[in-house]
Amino acid sequence: MLSLLNIDYSSMISTLPLDSGSSDSLSNFINNGLVGLVTEADTTYKIAGSVIALILALIGCFFGYKLSRLFMGITGFIAGAIIGQIVASQILHVEGFASVLCIILCGAVIASLAFWIYRIGIFILCFALAFSAAGTLFPFEGDVQFFANVITGLIVGVLAVKYMRPVIILTSAIVCGTSAAGLLPGVTEYMGITTLSSLNSSAALTLALCVLGIAVQFLTTKEPVKKTVPRHKHG
Repeated sequence: MLSLLNIDYSSMISTLPLDSGSSDSLSNFINNGLVGLVTEADTTYKIAGSVIALILALIGCFFGYKLSRLFMGITGFIAGAIIGQIVASQILHVEGFASVLCIILCGAVIASLAFWIYRIGIFILCFALAFSAAGTLFPFEGDVQFFANVITGLIVGVLAVKYMRPVIILTSAIVCGTSAAGLLPGVTEYMGITTLSSLNSSAALTLALCVLGIAVQFLTTKEPVKKTVPRHKHG
């Protein structure tokens, strides 16, 4: 779907076999009218997608721990959908509606497990965040890159199960803060705000968002209180 946003419609339409005689008006209409509309819609989709991604990244950076259950459910559904697609195509060998149904069911099951069984959700969420971040941290290629991503995800996921609050805060703030720093200059450039457009790939902006996200989350959340089973005194 995302590849549709990168099609050069102007070049594609310009290759159409239009007669230069009686069809001049049609050619002008296509090149000056339709291409402009398509290009404008193309840019609109990119702006909307970038703005939505930036908002989600900022929410994750500053409220990752508070909204961890919501993110667990979303991440669990995505992970389940990927598993469902593999099951449908590689094991069951089904297509069409049956494949879509399998993907939705697997996504719903994993999302439910991630949402209701807290430790499973914590592991899935932090594994996914660390897995995605490892691609930028380790400049490997091919299978080595995938292996490094998996190992990083497993380490962070296991640590998150044992040290939930600090690991979730650090992981969400760093990963989402880095993403927001990468998206912010592009969004401001789309909107014509040139002040921040020069900050593209700025280490200072990335560091500022990550540190601020970590500080805000630690200051606005508390360590969960462990429930203790009351002891009954005899006699």
